[in-house]
Amino acid sequence: MDGIPPLGSADLHVHPSGDAADARTPMAIYAALRASDLQVAVLADHDRVDVAQELVARSRDERIPIKLVVGEEITTCEGHLLGVGLTARVPAGLSLAETVEAVHEQGGIAVVAHPLLPIYAAASADLLVELANGDRLCRPDGLEAMHPLAAWLPGWRRRVEKLARRCDYAVVGGSDAHDARSVGRAWTGFRGDTEAALMAAIRGRETWTEGRRYPVRDIFRRRRSGAAPDQ
Repeated sequence: MDGIPPLGSADLHVHPSGDAADARTPMAIYAALRASDLQVAVLADHDRVDVAQELVARSRDERIPIKLVVGEEITTCEGHLLGVGLTARVPAGLSLAETVEAVHEQGGIAVVAHPLLPIYAAASADLLVELANGDRLCRPDGLEAMHPLAAWLPGWRRRVEKLARRCDYAVVGGSDAHDARSVGRAWTGFRGDTEAALMAAIRGRETWTEGRRYPVRDIFRRRRSGAAPDQ
């Protein structure tokens, strides 16, 4: 119908450098993003933004259909945080609240990566409830509620979604792709097809998540390479 925005899909968790062992990985992931059905993808390496900035600039020069966004998976002392729509690197090692604030000061979106997992890189429910009731500048915008590896943990997705409803956080999904074939395995649904529409939907808690778990063979492959939800 006229006036109703199209339904878009965005992968909020793509690592353009992969595992950093193969210099060909960024271009392979870039090619996979170009060929995907996604409207938006966030390039979020661990604690760096240089490769993301290079690929975003390239995508603009080439005017490819998908909108690439500079992001970063930031290591905080209380779990990992995805900064979306950044202009500069956010330093690692701060508290989760301080890191959220730093992302917001850039005009970005702060999404808690793979929360509630029993690993050091995952924020706890108690902390996320505390932040939801605290200073608005330090309040995350969303929780990653669909992650193709974490989704194997029984009840994990349901617990994250329940916490998001309790705290009025948006729910988002991302593939945590470290290679081309993993791009788009999990994604965020929203109305629209632009970066601005995606960010508005997250801020308005009008997103939903879709995706598929990694095949068992991929889980063993990631374990052999040392990759996990926090890598």
